[in-house]
Amino acid sequence: MASQEESSPIRRLSRSLAEAARHAAHFTSGKGLIDGFVNAYGALYKIPGVTVIGEVNQLTSHLMNIMWLFGTFTFAIVLGVVTEDIVATVVNIRSGNYPVVAQNHTLVLNWNSQTVPLLRQIAINKVERANRTYDGPVVVLAERDKEEMDKELRGALRGYALEWHTRMGAPHNLSDLSRVAAGQAKTVILLDPDDSEDVGKKQVAALLGVQTARASTRPRPFLKLMPQNFAVQAPQQVGDRGIWESAKAIMEASAQRFNLTDLSTRRDMSMLLAQSAVQPGVASVYCSIVQQTRKGVEFYIKGFPELEGMTYRSVRRSFDRAVICGVLKREGDLSVNPDDDDMFEEGDRLVALANTGFFTSSKEYADSMTFGEYEDQPDPVGTTPKAIVVAWWDEDITDLARSLSIFAPRGSVVKVISAEKPEGFPDEKSKLLAPGCRFTHVEGDPANADSLRKAGAAGAQAIIIGGLQARSAKESDALTISVILLLQEVLMNSSRERGFPAHIVGMVRQPETVEVANFLISRLGKSTVTAELMHPDELVSGILSQVAAEPEMARLLAGFIYSTEGQEIYLRRPSRYQLLEDVPMAFAEVAELCRKKCETAIGYITASGNLKLAPPAKEQIKYTKDDRIVVIANG
Repeated sequence: MASQEESSPIRRLSRSLAEAARHAAHFTSGKGLIDGFVNAYGALYKIPGVTVIGEVNQLTSHLMNIMWLFGTFTFAIVLGVVTEDIVATVVNIRSGNYPVVAQNHTLVLNWNSQTVPLLRQIAINKVERANRTYDGPVVVLAERDKEEMDKELRGALRGYALEWHTRMGAPHNLSDLSRVAAGQAKTVILLDPDDSEDVGKKQVAALLGVQTARASTRPRPFLKLMPQNFAVQAPQQVGDRGIWESAKAIMEASAQRFNLTDLSTRRDMSMLLAQSAVQPGVASVYCSIVQQTRKGVEFYIKGFPELEGMTYRSVRRSFDRAVICGVLKREGDLSVNPDDDDMFEEGDRLVALANTGFFTSSKEYADSMTFGEYEDQPDPVGTTPKAIVVAWWDEDITDLARSLSIFAPRGSVVKVISAEKPEGFPDEKSKLLAPGCRFTHVEGDPANADSLRKAGAAGAQAIIIGGLQARSAKESDALTISVILLLQEVLMNSSRERGFPAHIVGMVRQPETVEVANFLISRLGKSTVTAELMHPDELVSGILSQVAAEPEMARLLAGFIYSTEGQEIYLRRPSRYQLLEDVPMAFAEVAELCRKKCETAIGYITASGNLKLAPPAKEQIKYTKDDRIVVIANG
């Protein structure tokens, strides 16, 4: 106890002052040491009954006044120190600078336009996903003012049951990572920072910082840590990408247990633009699956031990409220749309499309359904070349050109309108890249009616509006709307045959822009023009939230978006399966007809544009010639 008192500076100062005052009072007044100590102590600490005037001589009175003033100043200093500590604590509480007390939580590093929709997607996943990925709170660490982050999140997440916290700090700083309990996080989502400088270095530093924090986390009896899942928005620039790939290889070779999934989310947009231009409606299907809503569907990966040892045919027929799309083998191999005779073995998990992750198998349902035998029929419809016009603003068109080269039917013609020929434009030297697709450059302003007419927009099957990623959200959306207005004028003044609508494909950054675009398009009517305007931030955040919850989902989604050799999503005419018009048929029967062509039916789109995915197997549907069956098939 004595050592503790001596270690306190304030206690040592008080004792020293009292001792000095006692001796001074003794020598000046002639009183004994005890009386001098009582007078000096009372003057220093203002004890009632002790006066500093009326002493035996003037020198003693002066001394007592000096001690009284000294005591006042000492008290003020002590009070100031204590008050400053209290104020600092209150400020830390208000500003959120105190450490987060959490474990197995979700940590989001950096802030960009996808952060708010990402947390909204996580909130929906928390309710609908059967696993416990998002059971803990969500913590955001970013180099941004905390009050600004809190204000945005409070407005966007009103009505969602999600616990969230924000902290201001650098995601690559170890002390800041310690404040958000980075080492104890179960899921880490690393976003591209708004600052475009040294993105690769910052991403690598952040990931290494999290690993360091994880390694330094001390084991405690009540702390049970789960293996960490990393979902990372990989840098897009060539230099940054090289740094990232090198660091990734080193980290994956480390002894720590963690799963790392990096996503090239910006490239996804070019692929979806191309696929939607070639096959209208595909982008809407992707968006419906990836962007979670309270009534939407998404992919789930789930084990069913009670079905092990059965054929895939019997397994997929055991579900009424989910569409089985494939199997994730115990060894890690992903098989989408497998053969019906394949066996569902021990440790395998099913890939299913459903409204929630709480779907179950039902032997009673399988026994109650009658699955007839259907003969395969030849396809009545073939693939025809496309005339595609691209209104382009960016200096580089490499990703979109490559995507169109992959997905456009042989013989298609793509005319690109831009002020100058963009980098990556397929010319004579690069024709091997697109043996069946011819590119032509039209010099001009993409937002000009004459340029659109010159490129043949009046007769095009699809018009792509793109290359606006580098511009602000307001400018990008304004240019998109202006092109739609100009296309309205071009199409209305053309002799285009009704019943063969032009399909407009583009990106919008602000939700209110969709309402304006839909109003403009509705004035022309669906017989003249249709449109798919994708929201990239919502799309990217949906992909990130699903991959963070199920790392295996990255291969599934990437296969659908990038692959041209594996399984893809297609929109098929009902006539392909010999479906009779206006004759009701259960969706399970449609699924059996699709299986005859080695395809998996996952939903349908009506002629009016209504999309329904993963309908109940017993749901009776009447199809018309203008409806489409949504299937997964080999490309």
